[in-house]
Amino acid sequence: MSPSTRFLSLAAASAVIVLSALLAADPAQAADGTDPARFRLTPALLDRMDAVAAELKNVKAADDDDDDAESVEDIARKLEAQPRVRAALARQRLTGKEYATAMLAALHAGMYLATERAAGPQGQASFTPEQRANIEVMRARRKN
Repeated sequence: MSPSTRFLSLAAASAVIVLSALLAADPAQAADGTDPARFRLTPALLDRMDAVAAELKNVKAADDDDDDAESVEDIARKLEAQPRVRAALARQRLTGKEYATAMLAALHAGMYLATERAAGPQGQASFTPEQRANIEVMRARRKN
């Protein structure tokens, strides 16, 4: 499985939690440095996230219909409330907050790359330097 395919599998496995948070959260309001728009991804971090996804590929997402995640902290609490997820994160030296923040940052970069042609030359004009760097990390990873 290629790195980009593994990442897409990771994104799909986390989509229920992440997408609800992405739609509901205002990342600029993150209180403790967990703002996905200011988070820098690295190839090593993405590899560790891939390892978590591979370990949890057969684990179903917790049923969270009653409680919408509204922040990185909410997502982290939901992840850490699941013993198998918490253990997989710990084995990769990741916290729930770091994983949730990185997933949102990676999702944003991936969404930009998927729509880059339509975005035109001004597509990244409002992005933070970290978001631009994340796009390049994801672009390089996609080429591998």
